[in-house]
Amino acid sequence: MTRAISVHATFGVGKHDYARMARPLLRSFDASRFEVRVEDMAQIPDGRQIVLVATDEPITAEQASQLRDFVSAGGGLVLLHGTLAAWSSSDAIRELAGWVPSGPGPLTELIVRPDPGHSVTQRIDAEWKVRDELYLSEGPPLDANVLLRASWRYTEQVVAYERAYGSGRFVYLGLGHEPSTYQDPSFQKLVGRLLILAAGRQAAEAVGVGLLGYGAIGREHAASITATSGLRLAGVCDLSAERREAAARDWSVRVHAHQAEMLRDPDVGLVVVGTPPSAHADPVLAALEAGKHVVCEKPFGLHVEEVDRMIDAAAARGLVLTVFQSRRWDPDYLAMREVARSGRIGEPFYLESFIGGHDHPCDFWHSHEPISGGTIYDWGSHYFDWILQLFGDTVRTVTAHAHKRVWHDVTNADQVRVDLTFAGGAQATFLQSDIAAARKPKWYLLGTQGAVVGDWINEPVPSDFPARVMVFSGTGEELLTLPRRDEHGFYRNLADHLAWGEPLAVNAEDARRTVAVMEAATRSIAQGGAQIKVEI
Repeated sequence: MTRAISVHATFGVGKHDYARMARPLLRSFDASRFEVRVEDMAQIPDGRQIVLVATDEPITAEQASQLRDFVSAGGGLVLLHGTLAAWSSSDAIRELAGWVPSGPGPLTELIVRPDPGHSVTQRIDAEWKVRDELYLSEGPPLDANVLLRASWRYTEQVVAYERAYGSGRFVYLGLGHEPSTYQDPSFQKLVGRLLILAAGRQAAEAVGVGLLGYGAIGREHAASITATSGLRLAGVCDLSAERREAAARDWSVRVHAHQAEMLRDPDVGLVVVGTPPSAHADPVLAALEAGKHVVCEKPFGLHVEEVDRMIDAAAARGLVLTVFQSRRWDPDYLAMREVARSGRIGEPFYLESFIGGHDHPCDFWHSHEPISGGTIYDWGSHYFDWILQLFGDTVRTVTAHAHKRVWHDVTNADQVRVDLTFAGGAQATFLQSDIAAARKPKWYLLGTQGAVVGDWINEPVPSDFPARVMVFSGTGEELLTLPRRDEHGFYRNLADHLAWGEPLAVNAEDARRTVAVMEAATRSIAQGGAQIKVEI
């Protein structure tokens, strides 16, 4: 494991209370990557790799000389917002920065555009809107690498840049006037990367990805991978010659008839296992044994025992293992989660969730219980992931019932209902039905001070469309505006993790909990709806 970067952080309390505003930023620094000590600028401490400063207080000539020598000797200096302007009267700082900003302009919403060619700005939104001040200038020195730009009255202004100085690196990021900036995930992500860059480390190279299975979902994986910087499609393996030909035609990629052949390819650093659920464990374990990172399609597995073997194998080899819980990025779920976490409806304590209609199930493996795991494992993989993320508490009991009444040509149940109780007393229900002539709301969430209801939009295939999300509270009713869908959010996050060590959105332990709930529900059905006591 790479050693954490040691950071000396100083936040002033002058005109701007940076010490208060920067708290969310400091909380975003995970301990596995950063060892941060917040101290004043009395002196540059020994053993620190990086100095991070946000202040509008002046710097003494002695401090400025110390910083210049620190960077020249191999240290890194990252200045936020007005710090460079406050220090620009110092000859040593001007020498370090090679640039003196003027301004700032008035507080306004800025459209910030990352430079697409720099590793630091990869997978940052192409147009990032932030309410802040902009420090103006003709531009940084010619030897600087510009990271962010913004349009200002029909001129292009530099918002962030970095440059080498001696054996070290100087970084300027001219944002940070407002508390909301420090709470912005893009700002937090960017500052973390700038600290890593200033420490002399670089993002990992793009990772070659091999797909195991090229059905309909395999094509979706391929499209997301090729659309995500930091990842590249390096191979496709499928037993079907027809699908191999399609993959080669679609992506001009090397194809394989046998798994072992693709796993021997040194160009493949990550494998996406897209086999049916009953056949996840063996290829995942084989890929890990071959030293590859792994993305496993949902559900992670049908049994906790096989999931634990996969998790243990990845941990033993120091490899990434994650599960394709792609619907964590669904706009309606994100909107509901934001309301629930904000406290706007008080403490959430009761949830009903639903998916289905009155339609004949497909006749593919998805409807054959020995392969799919049963009805619970289909949409339940997404819904239980949502539920567990939403409540964040230990599941204490699982009770489930199933009906087989209409569709006798398939082995999956026609309808399943699963009831969960949590340690704190909250309750959640999941209902999936292929015999529901009238649909229930997608979500019906009650809090102690309000509610959220997600109604299906009237579309032919409701599962593929976001719900209409309404909030009910003491202030009335509100139809939420849903966030923009991040079509490639899962792979963008994975690429960020592989390149910069940023936290995985979906870790294997989270996915294990979902499997544990579904396995307990299956056991409850087998026992005639018995209540299963668990600690999940």
